[in-house]
Amino acid sequence: MDGEQKPALVALRRRRDEVIDTLTELFSRDEIGLDEFELRLDKVHSATALTELDALVTDLVPAGATAGESTAMTVPETDAETNQALELAQPKKKTFINIMSGTMRKGAWRVPKKMRMFSFMGGATLDFREAIMPAGVTELRMTSIMGGAEIIVPPTLAVECDGWAIMGGFEDMRRAPAVPDPNRPLLRVSGFSLMGGFSIETRLPGESGKDAHRRRKRERRQERRALRARQRDERKLLK
Repeated sequence: MDGEQKPALVALRRRRDEVIDTLTELFSRDEIGLDEFELRLDKVHSATALTELDALVTDLVPAGATAGESTAMTVPETDAETNQALELAQPKKKTFINIMSGTMRKGAWRVPKKMRMFSFMGGATLDFREAIMPAGVTELRMTSIMGGAEIIVPPTLAVECDGWAIMGGFEDMRRAPAVPDPNRPLLRVSGFSLMGGFSIETRLPGESGKDAHRRRKRERRQERRALRARQRDERKLLK
């Protein structure tokens, strides 16, 4: 990468983090809904220009405003020694086998660069919100037979998915930069499910499954009220 491209990439990365922080703060205050939050997150991660990133928040907050700090784990580009230390301490490979049992990983766990998971009548929960991940691609390959897995990711983590299912489901999520950033973590998920499924969900730090469920219910009620209000306004105009 030449001297002109590198400052541009650093500026893009910093602005992306600022926009994600802003969207996360607005979402936590219920100022934007879940669908809108995830839609804008996808666009943030795929943006290739500062103007694209700015356009995602200009209608929500004053120009240049940012939100509070995010707790998502990232690897600073300038701290090469820290990045190298993380890579050396990181396990290279890990296989999870769940036969009528389950696996759970949460908190500040060290994520292997390559993971394989096999589930037969079992399941797993992998929570990446506080996980320690090195820069670059982390691969997760999953096979599920009458089982499943729940994958929880923070807003800042770039994710790629590619999977298929028979009599089951594979929830897709694709929010990764058009040009992968070698100095940022990227989770690449692939897999197959037979009579089972995988789900990938974005949650805020500290948000439980019940909290997320209540938030979705609240948002659906708000959407229904807004729809009824629009329908009343339309009927008034037709009179």
